[in-house]
Parts: sequence; C-alpha cells; structure tokens
Amino acid sequence: MKILSAVLLLAGLSPVQAAEADTFRVPPMPPIDAGAILSQIQNQHQFPQPPLTTLDMCVFYEFKNNKCLFKCQSGAILTEPAVKPDFSAGEPAGACATHILRPVTQPAVLNKNITSSQLEDLLEDPNPEIRKAAVKSAKRYILNSFANEPVLEIYKNRSERLDIRVEAARTLSYASGYYKVQDAFTELLKYGSDPRELRVMTYKALYGAAAQNSRYQDFLVDAVKYNEKDGAGRRAAIWGLFASVQNSRPQELLTDLLKYGNEEEATKIEAIKSLYGAVGNYRVKDLLQDLAKSSNERKPVRLAAVKALSGATGDSSVQRFLDDMMRYENDTELRAAAIEAASPDIADLREYFHLGYRLENGGYVSPIEKE
Repeated sequence: MKILSAVLLLAGLSPVQAAEADTFRVPPMPPIDAGAILSQIQNQHQFPQPPLTTLDMCVFYEFKNNKCLFKCQSGAILTEPAVKPDFSAGEPAGACATHILRPVTQPAVLNKNITSSQLEDLLEDPNPEIRKAAVKSAKRYILNSFANEPVLEIYKNRSERLDIRVEAARTLSYASGYYKVQDAFTELLKYGSDPRELRVMTYKALYGAAAQNSRYQDFLVDAVKYNEKDGAGRRAAIWGLFASVQNSRPQELLTDLLKYGNEEEATKIEAIKSLYGAVGNYRVKDLLQDLAKSSNERKPVRLAAVKALSGATGDSSVQRFLDDMMRYENDTELRAAAIEAASPDIADLREYFHLGYRLENGGYVSPIEKE
C-alpha cells in the first residue's frame, strides 16, 4: 500500500484524486464509425428486401352467417365469430374488427408467397384496406413490373385514399433506382399540389436515388434551399439526404444551414441527424462540437449535436471533448448525453439517426419503415 501511495504521489495525484479520476474514466469500447455505418447503408439501399415476419395481417372483407371473414396477406381466409352484432343498425359488419394479426410459424411464411396474379387482383380490390395490405406486401416483388406498375398507378391516383398512396410511396422507395419511379416522385413534388403527408413520404423515398445519382442529390438540395416552402417538406428533403452527406454539395448545404441559417429547432435537429454519416469529416466534427458547447444554442439542438458525436468516438479530439463535458458541464442533461455518446447504444443510434440495418435472418430493415 505504501508503494502504491508513493507511485501516486510521484504522478502528482493523491489517492483521493486518483479515485475521483476513476469515476470519469469511460471503459474502453470499440469506436463507433458513422462513416462505416453509412457506407453499409449505401451498399444495401439499392433494393433491400424487407425482413420476413411471423405475423399474418388479415383484413375484414365480408360478414356472412353471423361470421366475420378476413383475407390474410398470406392468402389464407380466416373466419371469426361476430361480437354482439347489431342487426337493427343495418350494418352488421360493425360487429367485426377492421383487421387482425394472425401469428403463424416461420416455415409457413417462408413457403407461402402471393402469386403475381393474386397480387394484381389484391391491388385492385374494391376494399381499400385490402389494397393497402397489398401495397405493403408488394415490397417483396416491387422490382417486377407486375408489382411496381400497379403500385405506381395507386401512387399517382388522386382518387385513391391518401394513406394508401403514402404506403405506395414507401413501397416504391425499394425501387427508387428505376427511372419511371424517380420521374413519378420528382413530378409529384415539382408540379403537384398533393397533401403534405404524401409529399413528405415522397421526399424521403428519394433517399436511395440521391445516394446513387447526383441529379437527385441536387433535386433535394434545391428543395431545401429554394423550392420547398413547407417546413415539414423541407425537413423531409433533409432526411432524404442522409445517405448522401459524404458528397460535397449535400454536406455543405447542411453545415451552412446549421451555421448561418435562421432555422426552426426541428429543422436544425433534422440536419444534425442527416450529417451523422459525415461526422468523421473535420468540418462536420468541429461544427457539432461548437453547437454542443454553445450556450446561445437551444438545448435540444445541443443534445442532438452531442449524440451525433457518438459517431466519431474513435477520434481522440472527440473523446477529449466528451470527457471534458462529462467533467465540467453544469447542465445535467448535457452531461448525461456526453456519457451516453462516449459509450453509445447501437440500437438507440439506429433509431435516432434513421439508419437501416440487417437482421440475423438476412432481412433488411429500411429506415423508411419507421417513418
């Protein structure tokens, strides 16, 4: 014990100071490289297959003999007893649920697929809930004309129910490398007067095309800078640039927006989220540190900047910055954010920065599925 005390004194630390220092020492963890994560997304985003599920969605389509009949995505027909039907109301179908989720075993899902003719029929079904379920199921086949052409028609059809058109945009994002899909997206955004929800999903659905083609990067950049006047639409265009931020024009747009733009808090936070994949760049890294420590900046923006620095924990300057914040920051939330950024939870990063990822069974979860 005497020898240990002597060593500590020679190092300029008392045993008490050494113990205090230990409380701030972060256990060594593998560094998070946001650039590497983004590179994986760019390599996977072209036409990723959605993950398989063990739940079969069944949508009500008929009331018969006091029974509720449901059509399932797997092709099965499910019959359930009605619940206290009120025949006097003239709408006995009200005794049935609009949809139910039927648990099925994994082999049943793997071995049962909707045929092309079944899908085409379901996409034209008179029941809108069936059409919506069919649009969702079309992801698996969206690179085939028998799927993408009718889904594209649903997307364009202004007489179609809005939520179904929004789902069509989400599904078509898996085929955003196709020119006819890209053209439909950009034409709707340039010339249409469609509802906000559809425009927002369309901007986000362009993220894959933008990652591949500078033409669509420029389209989204120009939307943010000049063309899109709606705040939610601008934020959606910023979202759509997240897989392109290692390229100069999208990166410069978002850094300038954070440095010089008089932007809403939500817009700044969206820009920080989309810059996550470029946090290894010294300009982005320095900007995020400036935002994180700026007492003039709003706290939610500062918290987002701290969280984004988790993507560069292998950088010694970022580690020192987070260490200093853990030690000296007076605000409890910011201090806690620095602790979390120094040792981040991967699942939390995926959720917050809308990152795609692969499952153990090989399925791919696209970031647009959470939108």
